[in-house]
Amino acid sequence: MLAANLIINKLLQTKDFSIIKKNGLESYYFDGYEDEFNFITDHYKKYGNVPDEMPFAEKFPDFEPFVVNETDDYLIDKLQEEYGYKKFTQMLPVLNEKLKDDSRVAYEYLRQEMANLKPRTVCNGIDIIENFNERFDEYLNKRQSGIATCISTGFTELDDILNGWECGDELVTITGRTGAGKSWILMKFLSEAWKQGKRVGLYSGEMNHIKLGYRFDTLYGNQSNLCLTRGAQLDDYEKYGENLKQLKNKFIIATQKDFGGRPTVSQIRNFVEENEIEILGIDQLSLMEDERTEKYQLLRIKMGHIAEDLFALSSEYRVPILALAQTNREGAKKEGNDAPTLENIKESDDIAHNSSKCLSIRQSNLGLIIDVIKNREGITGAKLLYNWDIDIGQFEYIPSDQDGVADDIKEKINKRCQEQKIEMIKETPF
Repeated sequence: MLAANLIINKLLQTKDFSIIKKNGLESYYFDGYEDEFNFITDHYKKYGNVPDEMPFAEKFPDFEPFVVNETDDYLIDKLQEEYGYKKFTQMLPVLNEKLKDDSRVAYEYLRQEMANLKPRTVCNGIDIIENFNERFDEYLNKRQSGIATCISTGFTELDDILNGWECGDELVTITGRTGAGKSWILMKFLSEAWKQGKRVGLYSGEMNHIKLGYRFDTLYGNQSNLCLTRGAQLDDYEKYGENLKQLKNKFIIATQKDFGGRPTVSQIRNFVEENEIEILGIDQLSLMEDERTEKYQLLRIKMGHIAEDLFALSSEYRVPILALAQTNREGAKKEGNDAPTLENIKESDDIAHNSSKCLSIRQSNLGLIIDVIKNREGITGAKLLYNWDIDIGQFEYIPSDQDGVADDIKEKINKRCQEQKIEMIKETPF
């Protein structure tokens, strides 16, 4: 293997053993050079340094040294690629023989061997003590920009609690009973992000782009949804559309038809990458396909995998993901002022665990209520009440005494904000 030879030479040349330690390299990577590798590692373990070229040459007189100028990253990438190629070529003849007898046996063999095909690496992590300067720079950026470092929810009171949507490491699950308005609220959040200049993506498992477009027109342009859906007269609708098309940022909707069925997270990742999406909506989690389990696996496990993979996607592309999830039977039975909780999210164990934030949406005699039932970065338990004119997409906040947050906490937070001159908390539900 060429990479193995290169690394052996670089070890002898630089006397730096860190490439081995940091990447957890073992002798099985060094096909054809196992003895040379073991001699160097044994010497390092015993004496604490890489051997000089003379004792090495005495042990291996046929080894030809040369100068290596490639970086460690290149050498590791090359070594892992060659290792994967070797494992594949060893596996394929066996797989081919098993396919001749029984494809199910071949599949089981392939499934078991997949773990061996992936290169073994060491995770070194990040030292948060040494890494202080990086987070200090991020703090300064937030101090100078305020909520602009996040994406506003479009609800001032909710921003005061959540500080908007984080750009990365952000999977927000929105749950509620059937007919509570979850899809409307998701579209409201996404429309507000679009107004801030973000490129928006939405996977809709049930509604087509025309109906969702009407909802966008209602929420963004206050066009009557009743008139739009029934074809009634709207004098300024065409003019509104002409003005809308002058704006450059995109709001892209994809349905099951576009994906050829329920999409996997890998298909969603391609959608995000190809369209340079900056905030993503999922309507809904149960209308996605898990690519990590077999067809008849428990739904709870599938939903957990999907939520986990979506959170990883958010981290990879620095994109907040807002996803809808149904309530279970117990949540659907709740009445009056009882809000669905984390336990009421359908298949909730892993969905709630992988979510950075969870909101519950419900209708009451007083209006629309948004409950903050999980918030990794701050307070939970807040209840926000809104008068919602669904026909023209307008929301009016109604201050409530039953906000679920103690008065002493409210006072402390407001005092702290006043001292720091942060104008983020006004008539909030704290």
